[in-house]
Amino acid sequence: MAEQNGPEDSIVKLAVEKKLVSQKQVDQCLELVKKSVKIGLATTVEEVMVKQGVLSEDQIQDLRDMCQMAEGGTVFGTYRLGRLIGEGGMGKVYEALHETMGRGVAIKVVGTKFTEDKNNTVRFYQEIRALAKLNHPNIVIIFDAGKVNRRHFFAMELLSGLSLKAYVDSKKFLDEKEALQIIRATAKALSHAHGRSIIHRDVKPENIIFDENNVPKLTDFGLVMHYDTDHLTLTQEGMMVGSFYYASPEQVDGRRDIDGRSDVYSLGATLYYALTGHTVYSGSSPQELISKIIKGRFMPPSRYNPRLSHKTLRLLRKMLTVNREKRFQSMEEVIAAIERPSLTLKLFIAMASTLVGVLLFILGMLLQRYFYFL
Repeated sequence: MAEQNGPEDSIVKLAVEKKLVSQKQVDQCLELVKKSVKIGLATTVEEVMVKQGVLSEDQIQDLRDMCQMAEGGTVFGTYRLGRLIGEGGMGKVYEALHETMGRGVAIKVVGTKFTEDKNNTVRFYQEIRALAKLNHPNIVIIFDAGKVNRRHFFAMELLSGLSLKAYVDSKKFLDEKEALQIIRATAKALSHAHGRSIIHRDVKPENIIFDENNVPKLTDFGLVMHYDTDHLTLTQEGMMVGSFYYASPEQVDGRRDIDGRSDVYSLGATLYYALTGHTVYSGSSPQELISKIIKGRFMPPSRYNPRLSHKTLRLLRKMLTVNREKRFQSMEEVIAAIERPSLTLKLFIAMASTLVGVLLFILGMLLQRYFYFL
């Protein structure tokens, strides 16, 4: 391969690595660049690749953006990118530093292929607007949003802890009390969101992340839906978005009238995972998984964790009910059910109260006799 210098070198190398071009094609294009220079026509290997039909202009721009956003402290707008934190269907999340403010953030950068669809771009900015409306200690904070070159992005609170999934996986399953505390905090966050006409639609262990103080934070509102006509442009009949393992029956059934009870189900599926280390359902194909979710017959969680209380088992059954009319109707009901004393505790309190009453009665009788004989 002929010697290259400057940013073109990185772009060409990346194109070869991604198998968009062969080494033979690269060498042919470099020879054409040399011939052009000899006859006084200044050109670049990128321009030659486009003219020869080896790569399109859009592919060149994508490669240029990828090189610009490569890990290792590359400048991206007013931010300096650091390590890659995660990658999903919408794009990549980087650790970054705002160069002026010196604030560490997480930047979510959307892939250009995703935003070629205008509906996806709308959904991305809907996520931003949704997060901007929310102010809760258990919801990730958004700081900034915009576009650099052709890349849409937003900057949010940088969380240093594990996701709930990673935390559960490291321990096999969580203690019941700890799991309920995390789910209660998340239910409060969702209650806050629902109160502002925002449904999360993708509640799952991966989207609950702990901060440096081990406070759980709900993140990734990329699949939110407002209670207004905007959502009609974002979802289509029969289209299911979200994660199959934690999606509600009405989601996998392709219903349009998704409401907060869908998040109740997904939070229940998340609690099931936290308590057992297993998803509610599993399947070798999406079709098999969907069929199981709609039928609603799942393995009792006590099979994986026999120490679960009857109160928690009842809580899970009601959260994971297929018929949403029989589910908890709001996050407030879920919180109340978690905070409600168990039957055993109620019996203990009742017995203790009765015992105290008997003792007070006996004491009263003794005092009455004492004063009688004085």
